[in-house]
Amino acid sequence: MSQNTQQLMLFCTVVVLFVTACLYGQQNVRVLSDALNHLLQTTTDMEGRLNTTLRISEPIRYSGAEVLHTVRQMTGTTVSVQVDGIAYVIDPLVNRRGTIPVQLAASYRPEFIRSGTGELLKIAFWKEASTP
Repeated sequence: MSQNTQQLMLFCTVVVLFVTACLYGQQNVRVLSDALNHLLQTTTDMEGRLNTTLRISEPIRYSGAEVLHTVRQMTGTTVSVQVDGIAYVIDPLVNRRGTIPVQLAASYRPEFIRSGTGELLKIAFWKEASTP
């Protein structure tokens, strides 16, 4: 075969594959659109039987070990971490023996402070009083 014939066959193959991919993508978009329309119709048909909330039913609690891990992971980011009102920055690469006075078995309540745009600015952990 001549080189021109080979190039023509290669070009035709590429065109066929491109058209096939476009048709396959169009079919996927149609299937997803139909699924979303069906979901919208199902939700509309529920007529108020669907109840959504923006609150968490049970408050989040962290153990002391999770607090230590969070402080070490947030070091080097723009997010500051406070434990009982004191800010801590411990870089495990610089100071491996840096400690934070937390009780590993204690329970801590996190408080996430965000900017007006939703960007996380600070995480504050507050130790909860234990009940004997």
